[in-house]
Amino acid sequence: MWREGMIGVRFFILFGAISVFLLMGRGGWTAPPSSFQVRNPDGAHWRPFSRNVLVIYFGTRKETDDKNNFRAYWDFPLNYLGLKARYHNLRLGLPDPRSLGGYRAVFLQIDNNPIPHARSLWIFLDSLLDQHVKVVFLSSFPESRRLSEDDKTSRIRNRVLARIGLLRIGVWDVNSFDLSYGHRDRSMEGFEYSLPSAPPEFRPLVNHSSGNHVFLGVKSKIFRNRGLESVYALSGPWGGLVFDPFMIRWPSLDSSHTLWYVNPFRFLERVLDIRDTPRMDLTTLNGRRIFYSQVDGDAFETLSRYKRRRMSAEVLYREVFSRIDLPFTVSVITSQIDPDFQGSANRVYWARKILSLPNVEAGSHTFSHPFYWNPSKKRKDEGPVHIDIPHYIFDLKAELNGSIDWINRTLLPPGKKVKVMQWSGNTRPGADALAQLSTTSVLNINGSDSRFDSNAPSYTFVFPYFRRVGPYTQYYNSDVNDYILTNHWTGPYFGYLNVLETFRRTDRPRRVDPINVYFHFYAGERESSLNALLQVIGWVRRQPIAPLYSSEFVRVEQGFIEARIEEEKNWKGVFWKIDDYGRDLTVRFDHAGSLYPDFSQSRGVIGYRHRGNHLYLYLSPDDPRAIVHLSVKKPVLPYLSRSTGRIHVRNLSSPLGFEFEYDGWEPQDQVVWADLSPEHPYTVTSRTDGGSGKEAPRTFVADADGHLAISGLRKGEIYRLSP
Repeated sequence: MWREGMIGVRFFILFGAISVFLLMGRGGWTAPPSSFQVRNPDGAHWRPFSRNVLVIYFGTRKETDDKNNFRAYWDFPLNYLGLKARYHNLRLGLPDPRSLGGYRAVFLQIDNNPIPHARSLWIFLDSLLDQHVKVVFLSSFPESRRLSEDDKTSRIRNRVLARIGLLRIGVWDVNSFDLSYGHRDRSMEGFEYSLPSAPPEFRPLVNHSSGNHVFLGVKSKIFRNRGLESVYALSGPWGGLVFDPFMIRWPSLDSSHTLWYVNPFRFLERVLDIRDTPRMDLTTLNGRRIFYSQVDGDAFETLSRYKRRRMSAEVLYREVFSRIDLPFTVSVITSQIDPDFQGSANRVYWARKILSLPNVEAGSHTFSHPFYWNPSKKRKDEGPVHIDIPHYIFDLKAELNGSIDWINRTLLPPGKKVKVMQWSGNTRPGADALAQLSTTSVLNINGSDSRFDSNAPSYTFVFPYFRRVGPYTQYYNSDVNDYILTNHWTGPYFGYLNVLETFRRTDRPRRVDPINVYFHFYAGERESSLNALLQVIGWVRRQPIAPLYSSEFVRVEQGFIEARIEEEKNWKGVFWKIDDYGRDLTVRFDHAGSLYPDFSQSRGVIGYRHRGNHLYLYLSPDDPRAIVHLSVKKPVLPYLSRSTGRIHVRNLSSPLGFEFEYDGWEPQDQVVWADLSPEHPYTVTSRTDGGSGKEAPRTFVADADGHLAISGLRKGEIYRLSP
């Protein structure tokens, strides 16, 4: 029975069963939201919503796309806002501007480098403006006060500046006694660190367009600059800019402690015009924060100083894996387990015991644990680049396929297979390693050291969500591991406790990452390290989480990357169509605290949650696509409020209830339905797919707010909820 006051026509729309409604009266049952039919106006014209930007950076010819400041700082906030970056090194020439129409914007990250062929770059930018592709300048313009220009370059540069509403006038001034701030949008600047009390410079660049919005300007007292305001951050219909030294603070004596001057999230929203657009979100599943854990195979065989005569692997088996009802993905280094190399029968025994546990997923940490995946000659000359194994010559097939096959054949019980390759060492595989792994069905993970704590107090220390290497993708984990927080395992050995600060700060005021408990076998070596790990896991268990294996989280990452969004605007408002989202079942709208999903105009949306000013929508894992329409009116139909796992909603042949299937972690399962009749009893029965009921009906009572919490669920069973 739904909330009182629901109108009968909704039953007719959803079921074509007005007669049943008349029998049941007001407040009767209706279909779950996933079955609602979209009533878009005829002749809808969907327009692609591009989630891709192109970054043109200035690097050496040997540098990879990881070696630039956009990747280091801007790629993460871009990912958080649901977008993705592709990279192009300016040293390799310029792309054809006619091929860039599918990009949302082109970013220039040139970092005060003098451009050898500046004229070509300005011509390229002119062509982008012709195609209405947004342009965003970061750090600096493609020019320098130390670089002379010929007349042709100056003319095309000034033409581009005029088109975006800027004018090069005045002179450089670096005398702080002459300088003061003009425009200051305090919602945009001073995000993590306050601006200097006096500006350090004035550049001869001013705004002369009313269509541009200046966030930060600087004024100079010298005669040639009087009446002028130099712009350092602005947005316009063409894109925008933010210049050093007002973008990021790089302390001169401690370059590792970078902090944002500008608010990167708000800046990107403004220059890309995405304030009200949907973001694919990989942090949350059905209203709960995603949790997963992975264990790297290092020090499996190390003797514990805490439990004498026991290997660290045995300690973790007894104290963690076999006692804690959470999923773990555990990997081994096969050369250190296999008796034919450097292992032993005892190591095989404990590896089998760990990997056979029902809450443990199997991973590989390679054969020889490469320290560097693409070692330079200098690296090779300095010492070993992997574990020293007599007569072994490094071979990708042995590291990847060989280690996977040996674990499957030797360590795993029937029905289990290796699911993930956990990259070792510097965790930067090249295209050759990713290509080799693609010959298997195994996924990959590792590469991120995200932290946000008192020693890394900035979003600049949060990593992007993935890494592209040629045609391949490396899927990053989410949080820092115990090796880093214990200072490379030199102590303090309880240092992993500090990860809790990262978990908290990546959750509030904005949830930017899941919870990722990432540790190594040497956590069982010392009492303090084991206690720190147990305290971290204890904190996790008290949180409202949706537990997943690491391979399941990689599938969520894949959905985040591959999802396609289209937009339709008509007299009813804005509709969003989302395709190919796979296992990424959450779409987030920021600045949407007063909006709700309009279930009657949406499809594939089974629930929602507000968190602060953010609206999280839950997508059905069974629909090939979702269509989203938002409204200021709160729904009066039942919906999924939260769940510890995926939910498959099924319709009944009659309007007397609905069915759902739970696909999640069972020991801590909970499904909460909302907008039911307050304090009303509901019956839950179960059956196997195609079978009859297996257990006696259970009764649950909705609370005073109409929320009904159900637990004690099992995979593979279909549950029917009836009034």
